Amino acid sequence: MGELSGAVSTGPDAPVVLSPLSVRSYIYDREGNEIALLYADEDREAIKLEQVPAEVQASVLVVEDKDFYAHGGFNVRSTFLALFSNLEAGDIEQGGSTITQQLIKNSIVGNEQTFGRKAREAVLAVQLEDQMSKDDILERYLNTVYLGNGAYGVQAFAETYFNSTAGDLGWSEAALLTALIRNPVGYDPIRYPTLARQRRDLVVTELLAAGKISQAESDVINAEPLPTQLFSLARTTESAQLAGANYFSEEVKQQLLDLPELGATEQARYDSVFKGGLRVRTTYDPAAQGLAENAVATLPDKSGKFTAALASVDPATGAVRAVVGGTDFNETKFNNATQGWRQPGSSFKFFTLMAAFESGDVPDDSISGASPCRFPDPGSPKGVYVAKNSGRGGSTRSITSQTTSSSNCAFLRLAQSVGLDKVAAVANAMGITTLNPKVDDNGRSIIRQDDSYDPVEGPVPSDVLSMPIGSKEVHPLNMAAAFATAANGGVYHEPYFIESVSKPDGTIIYQHSDAGRQVVSSQTARLVTQVLVKNVTSGTGKRARLDDQEAAGKTGTTQENADVWFVGYTPYLSTAVWIGSPTDRAKVTLGGRTQFGADYPARIWNAFMEPAHRDLPPKDFPEATKTRRGTSIRYTNKVDKGGRARCVPRPAKPCPTRKTTTTVTPGASPPPPSPPSVVPPEPPPATTPPVTTPPTQRESG
Repeated sequence: MGELSGAVSTGPDAPVVLSPLSVRSYIYDREGNEIALLYADEDREAIKLEQVPAEVQASVLVVEDKDFYAHGGFNVRSTFLALFSNLEAGDIEQGGSTITQQLIKNSIVGNEQTFGRKAREAVLAVQLEDQMSKDDILERYLNTVYLGNGAYGVQAFAETYFNSTAGDLGWSEAALLTALIRNPVGYDPIRYPTLARQRRDLVVTELLAAGKISQAESDVINAEPLPTQLFSLARTTESAQLAGANYFSEEVKQQLLDLPELGATEQARYDSVFKGGLRVRTTYDPAAQGLAENAVATLPDKSGKFTAALASVDPATGAVRAVVGGTDFNETKFNNATQGWRQPGSSFKFFTLMAAFESGDVPDDSISGASPCRFPDPGSPKGVYVAKNSGRGGSTRSITSQTTSSSNCAFLRLAQSVGLDKVAAVANAMGITTLNPKVDDNGRSIIRQDDSYDPVEGPVPSDVLSMPIGSKEVHPLNMAAAFATAANGGVYHEPYFIESVSKPDGTIIYQHSDAGRQVVSSQTARLVTQVLVKNVTSGTGKRARLDDQEAAGKTGTTQENADVWFVGYTPYLSTAVWIGSPTDRAKVTLGGRTQFGADYPARIWNAFMEPAHRDLPPKDFPEATKTRRGTSIRYTNKVDKGGRARCVPRPAKPCPTRKTTTTVTPGASPPPPSPPSVVPPEPPPATTPPVTTPPTQRESG
């Protein structure tokens, strides 16, 4: 297409410049299949003139501009007749404007019926004919003309009225298309079929008189029924338009509108997305999405009080394969998987495991889980933070055992022994963000007397003693991506939806690229996986266990059971499931039963992951290097200003030194040291006393 673009300039010697056509953008799945369309006021797919059937071209030219290829853009007689005559309704005489004039009217001057506007239209039409070839003008016109019901151009006409493409249009469809040009609303075949048929019959009469069709062809066209329904673009791709695909494509749309490669300003990006004809390749897997929706649909809630969200990513790349953000996209556009801020409960213990093993602890190390547990904390009532386990009591057991029973007190002690700063650093390095109080000019948290605050998104803080057991809010998608790090040998990939963005001509504007970050050693990742596999086979995550594929994961249940989770992974997928009330913190009760992470979250996770792995060859996780036998981790209830545990030396009980993991393979040389963790620097500690969010205390197998 000979494309003219830019602003209109109409000086005596200036060229006529037409703005680019508004063209719909396409969103495709990972295999290149269409899943959604983006367009603004004008829905259009521009096509080349050679793609327009000869029947359509002939019909339009006969009725709208018989002398199109002969005149210079302006027909004096017909123009003045159109301006000053009141033609009777149904008259098929050629309209007053040439196709070139109509293009100028539609693109530049508008349709006000005044002599001045008509004169300007004629002048610009003549100028345009000096700049563009006849074929280019006709091509632009056939892509511009409005044909009713939101359809602009021949391709949109075919889709809207016949659920077809421009190349499939014949004489009957061409006659209806031509009939609609004069009055696309008044001759709407759906609303006014009688008037539409009369108008089409007049077009057929004109085609017969011009020798374009035979009498037999005329009879066939007149006998053809008119379309009786509209095929919106959403319906033309209904097989791919799953409910979750709407959540997915909405997320893609929002990310496109923020993509710098699409424009320096908000308006420029908007025009690129909704008018630029972009081709957007995404990570969306329709098969996985269907399974995810089926799994979430098993939630036995008939009242709509509670909902589930699911997000699943490829551990090797961070590619998001499926997202279910809620029960019904048409009822609420809010995506609980990517926008929802909810406390993760004990699923957050994953980061304490990571920090502990990265610091040299091993799964067989033992730590006390005695409950209740108390810690000095200026931010808590009476200066003491108190937590407890879900069950009664608690004993000194291995880290693995404390994980499979999800002991809160054990993990609080473990996190302080390792250092809350290290736990927070690991979480931040794996893409976790949370809600924190705003700060004043001096960096002090702004907190009201009732302990409430205005939240802002930021890194996980290291001065909240309850943080290790999931008191800080997170997104389900970010949890899925963080757990994927363990499946990927300690390499973190940010979750992403968009693979590439191209112009209509195939020029690539944006290409996703992420080599990943080694945030913990592969040994640490394997040790965490070793523990979480045990949790699925014999701990709180037993209901998530897969038949043939090894899986690892962690349950999560917040205080008063307001949020229940299961987050787990295989070598193929990492998936997070959350259940709760989107509007408040009501206790999650389903089927007459209070829910824990081990209940419906684990069931839904299994309902998705089991069929998702059915056709995949079973794959085991890489084994960790054998480690020394465990020892007790000494700990006292003393913490410094940063929340770290401080060991106070006692007679005959010196403070332990940090341990490092070593191999026990006979005759083998000691392994080289693990690569340093790549974690972002921590922000400076707050100058105010630690702020303690209410603890996440509940967990049950």
